[in-house]
Amino acid sequence: MESDSLKEGDLVVVVGSTRKRKGNVEINHMIARIIAVGKEDVFAMDTESSYKSYRTFSVPKSRCILVDDSVIDPLGDILSPRLGNLVMSIIDKFGKQEKKIGVLTEIVDVPGRCKMGKILQGETVESASLDSMIVLE
Repeated sequence: MESDSLKEGDLVVVVGSTRKRKGNVEINHMIARIIAVGKEDVFAMDTESSYKSYRTFSVPKSRCILVDDSVIDPLGDILSPRLGNLVMSIIDKFGKQEKKIGVLTEIVDVPGRCKMGKILQGETVESASLDSMIVLE
């Protein structure tokens, strides 16, 4: 993307970094809205701040990636897993991700509890929340 094409009102991902003593570099990202454009820099507004406390900052155009939000469906729904689908479940457990991949063999819908699914992984059956699943096939 040509950084010269940025204009007021554009939604961008702004990229930054954290440099550590051992030479490691971690990349940071945030979503921002361009509010003014200069020769090589822009003023942007942090869209992730709490209501009515937006933070304005300057950043080089070279650290901005334009987001084409016209192709995004903000009302899109996650495909609901069905029996027989190949699914993946990922949950965060004690700071680590637990991933399960297999065939959805059972859906358990007990009133007052979250819907659960049984996933056949090889010869073992694992339980996982339906909300933690996406359909692979």
